[in-house]
Amino acid sequence: MRKGWTETTLGDIAKCAGGTAFPHEFQGGDTGTPFVKVSDMNEPGNERYLISSNNYVSKEVIKSLGARVWPIGTIVFAKVGAALSTEKRRILVKDTIFDNNIMGLVPKASIESHFLYLFMETVKLGDYAQPGAVPSVNNSIVSEIAIKLPPITEQKRIVDVVSSVDGYINALQQQAGSARTARNALLHELIVLPSEHRKKIEDFVFLKRGHDLPSQSRVDGEYPVIASNGIVGWHNEKIGPIPGVITGRSGTIGKVVFEMGGYWPLNTTLYVTEFMGNDEKFAALTLETMQLDRFAGGTTVPSLDRKVLRSELVFAPPIEEQKRIVEIVSSMDDVIQSTEQAVTDAKNLRSGLLSDLLSGDHEIPASYDSLMGAA
Repeated sequence: MRKGWTETTLGDIAKCAGGTAFPHEFQGGDTGTPFVKVSDMNEPGNERYLISSNNYVSKEVIKSLGARVWPIGTIVFAKVGAALSTEKRRILVKDTIFDNNIMGLVPKASIESHFLYLFMETVKLGDYAQPGAVPSVNNSIVSEIAIKLPPITEQKRIVDVVSSVDGYINALQQQAGSARTARNALLHELIVLPSEHRKKIEDFVFLKRGHDLPSQSRVDGEYPVIASNGIVGWHNEKIGPIPGVITGRSGTIGKVVFEMGGYWPLNTTLYVTEFMGNDEKFAALTLETMQLDRFAGGTTVPSLDRKVLRSELVFAPPIEEQKRIVEIVSSMDDVIQSTEQAVTDAKNLRSGLLSDLLSGDHEIPASYDSLMGAA
């Protein structure tokens, strides 16, 4: 550990405490001080900073509950139950109350709030949880967690470096999202527009329900077992044409999977057994644009019956036109896949970088352009 760094505990550099019980009769307010529950961490816009809440309370309610109002910069996280294992961390951006399923760390003068947030990203509270039916951590457990602490000036530089990588990741994610939106809009234009080239789906492809999997064959195998939500295991036999097109029949209804190799379609799927002279990838794109979930029926467990689809009309141009459309959409898919891979690579870089910077063994150079170049 380098000069100027110290080894200490969270209890020495932050005030640690749990939240306040939140009786149901006080919930649902929309004015006053935000009263945060664990579920608020999942709301759009609250991915890092707790910007909004589904509950607000008045000064009178705060007083009657004896609730503590936590200051801006407090780091909060779930402390009990299944939510603890999600390892989500959030930063308060306004004075806030949180319920007793949440714990907060208020940084003292020796630690910068965003540095504490980065450190807490690396702490797996599940490893510290008390054993029992419901995992949990308490103040004493969290307070004893060790931390290597650099001087404030270096804390800020570390935050700056990681924030630059975060900005790069966010830009890539926005780029991927924009490309995906453009791709879907173009696909709609290419396939869904009215045309004289129309066929009933039963004359376009033949769909069949997937198959049960013998229990003795569930453990391993060469071929993926595809359920309504994707690959769920491996099997030692394959079924269906190659390439294959599979869509969810129940569960994740309408999700379309294009499988190049052998596979086993599970009974929660429909799969194409005959393409009737059509391009396989074009068939997959066609099913994708149909929004098959709208055809699902049933009350208790919605499911998709292939018989319901028989008379639905689809765009079925000549094979040459099908291949042209596939080529256009595939080129956009390649861009999206490349960008998503860049996001994955950047996140891996960030993880390794954060680990190195928090170890106390690596000095940030006076000019860290090289780090930004690597990002």
